[in-house]
Amino acid sequence: MDCFCTIVWVVKRASIPRDVKWWNPSRNVEGKRVTFWGQFVIASVYYVLYTLVGDYAKASYSHALADTLDEIKIEKALGVFVEQPIQVFFLHYRYVIKAANLYYVTVHFVLPVIVLVLLFKRDARRFLMYRNIFAVLTAIGFLIYLVFPAAPPRLLPHSFHFIETQSRYGGAGALDGYLMKEAGDPYGAMPSLHFAWALWCSVAAYRVAKSALFKAFLIAHPMITIFVVTVTANHLFIDVAAGALVVVLSQFLCGDFGPLRRSWWPKTSVSRADSRGSVVLVEGVG
Repeated sequence: MDCFCTIVWVVKRASIPRDVKWWNPSRNVEGKRVTFWGQFVIASVYYVLYTLVGDYAKASYSHALADTLDEIKIEKALGVFVEQPIQVFFLHYRYVIKAANLYYVTVHFVLPVIVLVLLFKRDARRFLMYRNIFAVLTAIGFLIYLVFPAAPPRLLPHSFHFIETQSRYGGAGALDGYLMKEAGDPYGAMPSLHFAWALWCSVAAYRVAKSALFKAFLIAHPMITIFVVTVTANHLFIDVAAGALVVVLSQFLCGDFGPLRRSWWPKTSVSRADSRGSVVLVEGVG
């Protein structure tokens, strides 16, 4: 047993560079050191600010309802206001609704964290770019919430016949009430950050994903999210479309050729991982 432990220790020591602390992994991008815990602190501060401002800037129900009714008018004019009959059809399948409720309050929050960690581990340069895209798209969404608060379909008057599935059917057991309470701005339906985050996860992680199963999930995730937010009456289709536009705008602003990209990201560079997991930029390619 002692011999086995010694072998394991030697292998671990051989696989970790001496200048890299196991408790604070780091990556190098164009000579700049990016640490895991440094990024964690940045993300935590961003989340706290987002929460504080969100609590301060909640709109009234009457304002949010009026905006949602305007959205419905647009959908009716386009002939796409069909969310309620879709929900009614799937309400007959209780297990589908429970699964959708669980997906709504868990995957939305967990998957972006997994994607960021995966990007940090496998492609630090891509991590920095998509970290910025994520921050910008979330900020854009929040700014829209401030000027155009919109109630989700589940909070519309009973005459619209939408069902609030989380309280009626559940899905996360004893956590249902808490998760819905902490799920974000109740009048932040436009744009759908659920869909925006889902699309971001797929675009950001697909290139670095190695498992065929995980790649398949990344392709399906945005479509699953559209289904989930529809049958749970959390978003209209117009909210989803707006979420997609927010992602496209953020990608334009923060991508390799965007005006908000880091000035130290060369336009004509490609990245490759060295033996330590750092990123080496090769100039003049492409």
